[in-house]
Amino acid sequence: METIWSIIGRKLEGDISPEEEQALNEWINISTTNKQVYFQIKELWYHKQDQTNNSQAIAAYDKLINRIKFAEVAQSQTRVQQISFRINQFVKYAAILFFILSFGYLSYYFIDAESTNNEFCTISVPKGNKSEVILSDGSKIWLNNNSKLVYPKKFNAKERRIELIGEAYFEIEKNEKVPFIVQTSDISIKVMGTKFNVSAYANDKFIEATLISGKVMVQSNDNPEIETVLKPGESLTFDKVNNQSAVNDVDTEFYTYWMKGEFVFKDERFEILAKRIERIYNVEITFEDEALKDKTYTGDFKVDDNIYTILEIFKRSTKVPIDYTTDRNKITIRRK
Repeated sequence: METIWSIIGRKLEGDISPEEEQALNEWINISTTNKQVYFQIKELWYHKQDQTNNSQAIAAYDKLINRIKFAEVAQSQTRVQQISFRINQFVKYAAILFFILSFGYLSYYFIDAESTNNEFCTISVPKGNKSEVILSDGSKIWLNNNSKLVYPKKFNAKERRIELIGEAYFEIEKNEKVPFIVQTSDISIKVMGTKFNVSAYANDKFIEATLISGKVMVQSNDNPEIETVLKPGESLTFDKVNNQSAVNDVDTEFYTYWMKGEFVFKDERFEILAKRIERIYNVEITFEDEALKDKTYTGDFKVDDNIYTILEIFKRSTKVPIDYTTDRNKITIRRK
């Protein structure tokens, strides 16, 4: 296993022999996991060469580790031990590579921060909070809880690019000559001027981009030649494990209520609802019965409602009897 990492290192340095190149290609083609691992290492490496700021390295690493975790869960039970060994081995080497790369980023970022006059700004919104940002071009961004936004104090003449981890609602000032680009871990959304919502939490399996008005183009970071243009009322869901996307018609009101302090959902899986509740109320929710995760609910509540009131509503409205226990900020959902 150590040999392949040395070969990858020489590949990135441009000092690889034909025999090693062949061995690397064979290893990459053995499985989808290997292919994803290799391309994510390349992404880390190329970000290091760009040396823009450390947020790109951290985002790339988070993307890599989360994709490995999702891939592990997706495998059949008969292969779990074999894959776990490969993943544990990889994480060890990926961590070493990451710290080597991030050291260069951090050194560059902090040493040059004064000379660039703090060109990039970072806003992190904790759980249970929201924040509004007005950019230098007049565009407005509302950040949902547990979200992070990286943006320049002043945009350049070619593009208006920001980075998002989490969820945000955008109202972008129109400028056909300078496109606005939202960069997430796996996809990029390019707009000229429009209203849209993006949900791209690091630990979620899916990224969702929903267009309220105007026009946007969505690209996969791994395959930028594949472009999807959304129309108002359409939502694109991107699977971070399979690198596949699907477009569906949606009721856009459900993507703007959270800005008003309301939580509205329609035919939503209990597992997805639980994650949103975790972010709003800063709690941890677990399920004793995995089957309960697939139960769907439709409803709404105010964000400032008491969490126990909300849990009681779920408890009483489901056809399958459920109950819950609490231990400080930990909540366990179980079948009654």
